[in-house]
Amino acid sequence: MADREEFADETPVREPMELPPYRAILVVDAKGFGSNTDVGQALLADVIPDVLTLAFERAGLAKVWREALFPHNTGDGLGIGFDTRYLPAVVSRFFDTLQDVLAERDTRLRAQGRDVRLRMRASLNVGPVQEPDPSGRSAVVGSTVIGTHRLLDAPAVRDLLTRSNPDDTFLAVAMSQRVFDDVIASEYATLPPSRLVPTTVQVKEFTGVVYLYVPTLSGDLLAHGVGGPEQEPTDTDDPPPSHVSNVIRGGTHSGTTIQVGHLRGGINRYPAG
Repeated sequence: MADREEFADETPVREPMELPPYRAILVVDAKGFGSNTDVGQALLADVIPDVLTLAFERAGLAKVWREALFPHNTGDGLGIGFDTRYLPAVVSRFFDTLQDVLAERDTRLRAQGRDVRLRMRASLNVGPVQEPDPSGRSAVVGSTVIGTHRLLDAPAVRDLLTRSNPDDTFLAVAMSQRVFDDVIASEYATLPPSRLVPTTVQVKEFTGVVYLYVPTLSGDLLAHGVGGPEQEPTDTDDPPPSHVSNVIRGGTHSGTTIQVGHLRGGINRYPAG
């Protein structure tokens, strides 16, 4: 008995950890970046931060960009963190402004050749983030950051730019459930919930509902919406049609025989002539 008590006393007890601060995470990347030539990739790599800087400035959010937390270059895009108090303004103004800036820049890129395009996907999330500390850890870790990057690879998000006109639609956005609940559904942002389409995505270890937003609809998005084509509605009151074959044998029959599979209303028999 003494041995058991001694063993129990030595069992380590896990102490609770402090919850990291809540941060907003924005990540953008360029569609088809790797399909460009080396010269085209170098051009786009220079254009991307310039476009984002201009979009933040025009949206009245220059401070968010200037004081961005843990900015990181992804090669074909950029990611930043920022204070959550700016989330309503980013949701309400930044994405529409970025669409406009990308459309303007596309006109200038045409001079470089029509093979060079800059169309972007963006994802926005919010949650606890373990930021770099003075002890030497340089990486920003946590499911909030990883999930934000995963959203850009979701087929439903990629499909938005594929189904739209490349000369009109330059941006597709995915916002997390938490952003929708805390910022949009709560009406802190001026973007109405009806402009977003919820969809479930699964990318690697991430599975969840995201909300899709496209500032400028075009192409198939106009015809079938952001959520894609829907099945034609069916009349659920009627059973599916079936083929029935009956044979009448024997006896003497005069008059009219009526066979009905499904009937609405009654049968009116009118005399001949």
